[in-house]
Amino acid sequence: MILTGSIYDPKFKATRGYLCGSFDGAPVFSEKIEVGHMDYDELEKHIGNRHHHDLIDEMTIILKGGITEKIGSEIFDFKEGDFFFLSPGTITELKKVEKGTSLLVIKGPSEPKDKIND
Repeated sequence: MILTGSIYDPKFKATRGYLCGSFDGAPVFSEKIEVGHMDYDELEKHIGNRHHHDLIDEMTIILKGGITEKIGSEIFDFKEGDFFFLSPGTITELKKVEKGTSLLVIKGPSEPKDKIND
């Protein structure tokens, strides 16, 4: 299978920016990986949402802008070009998002019900 496109295509708004994963509506169905592009409008909704994953490894890459994230008990300011990796069980909370921020999230395996609010 080959799929090409743009992360800025409005059709991905219906999947909150996810390009692939194991959930209904994913442009590419995969149980192994989830890949999503999120911009400021989507990220702003998640400020203060403290959570962790029991099964998922997660990599976030800041493409543009910046965020402040609480990971465990530490506060980090990430800017364009930065990334962070979270192993299962790591508690995280988005604290702040700069206008114009854009990031890429990669998770594996794809387990849509593995987000535990803390």
